[in-house]
Amino acid sequence: METSQKYMGEGKVRISYELSEGEKLGTSNRKVQVKKCLDSLGIPCNLEDVPNIAILGAGGGLRAMIALHGTLQELQNHGLLDTIMYLCGVSGATWCMSSLYKNGDWAEKLQALEKHMCDALTKSGWSLKKATEMLLEAAKDENYSLTEFWAYTVIYGMLHELDKGHLSEQRGASESGNNPYPIYAAVDEQRFCKVTEYSPETWFEFTPHEASFLGYGASVPMEYFGSEYKKGELKKKREEKNMSYLQGLWGSCIGSKEENEKVIKDIFFDFFQGKKEPHSSFSVTNKSVWEGTLEGFPAPTLEPEVGIMDCSITGEMVSCIAGSAVDLARMLSKTTYNLWHWIWGTNSNFLYKYSGIDNLELVNNKVFSLVDAGIAINCAYPLVLRPDRKVKLILSFDYGPSDPFQTLKQAAKYCEKNCIPFPKVDENLLQDTDNPSDCYIFRGEGAPTVMHFPLFNKVNCPGYVKEWRFLFTPVRFLYNEGDIHKLLQSARLNVSNNKDKILQEIKHVVACSRKKGSS
Repeated sequence: METSQKYMGEGKVRISYELSEGEKLGTSNRKVQVKKCLDSLGIPCNLEDVPNIAILGAGGGLRAMIALHGTLQELQNHGLLDTIMYLCGVSGATWCMSSLYKNGDWAEKLQALEKHMCDALTKSGWSLKKATEMLLEAAKDENYSLTEFWAYTVIYGMLHELDKGHLSEQRGASESGNNPYPIYAAVDEQRFCKVTEYSPETWFEFTPHEASFLGYGASVPMEYFGSEYKKGELKKKREEKNMSYLQGLWGSCIGSKEENEKVIKDIFFDFFQGKKEPHSSFSVTNKSVWEGTLEGFPAPTLEPEVGIMDCSITGEMVSCIAGSAVDLARMLSKTTYNLWHWIWGTNSNFLYKYSGIDNLELVNNKVFSLVDAGIAINCAYPLVLRPDRKVKLILSFDYGPSDPFQTLKQAAKYCEKNCIPFPKVDENLLQDTDNPSDCYIFRGEGAPTVMHFPLFNKVNCPGYVKEWRFLFTPVRFLYNEGDIHKLLQSARLNVSNNKDKILQEIKHVVACSRKKGSS
């Protein structure tokens, strides 16, 4: 099995729409594993006919994180996970991915990793001391923004884990061929506000090898993301962003001032839809519904092993601070400024003063702002539909907050505007947003096949779709063990109930690959 050496030293800016050498290596090694899996499923094919199959995990907070875990485990249970070439996530789905890829052989450890996730979400607290230490250190950086504050307080408070590791350290897990190749999505907030979600210029992607502007084919090695560049030359190397920061960036759903009104509107829509269910025992006054939202956000601990306890501002807050009064004043001042101006995701722009990019606004700014891709399209179709990725089958798992078909319709519009092959989406099949089926299949000549799976549907929770959407709202901040298992089971059923359809579509794309290869 091939492995890579030191990847792309010197931190050069790469301008090319080709895949990185690291991704080429990882997918080449993965193809061997996929072929073995196809053979074992009774779908023999030559190595050159192995189709690239991608899983898209939609955003949706902790609900997406938990549900993606269940989805992957059930695919593994049915021998289907090793058919997957790419795993691409938005927002909460990236939290699941970033946790899994710390383990080089995570696909073989999903049951143990599920237990670890459940224990972390239900049995751990969060340490004010650790959060404060991280914030004080982060605020020393001139590009400190609300993303750091969000990452080390809110996201840490939800996940109950601080990850000081780095995305580049996932290269081993992504190159070995044992796991799908991971892609993490974000959007350039300024471009999104000006050119919308339907422009490639809006989209930004992270892999263990590179951080890249999709629309410009511009990349830097992942360990150089955030470093200072001018005219394509490295001016100042900065420490690579840690995983907790990236989890905050990928999950910064409130990072765009332009989108916040829409997000709040959607949340209240879900609230009142849930409230209008007189025929069942479900009630918005039910304490279990709210125990994990902001009102039930866990109180901090002085040490994580002590358990959850109150921490008063006047006394214990001071003892939690691991730094000088100057550091504290700096952090509070910068946080206040960023709150006032609503500044998120600030990073040094590696295309600053770069001459080959046709976007004067971008190249003239020393910094740019990245936020949650869910504000654009809550499923990262634009990233897996890069031509060089040659994806033939997309398994789209929708964990989003409202219309279960919104991402599918947006993807079709994105592809139409950018002349990208995509199957025709018959919107007449997508009318029943309140009671969808569990699987929709769209095929098209010369286009990838798309299988779309709404999380809650009339098959896995008949009669309770609206209630479960509300009970497991994406703005829920805490989960008890019982609700975690309900959510895992819902996600698993969408795979187990459709495993034969998935297998049939895999056979179909393999047959198409063979036919194309022989012509």
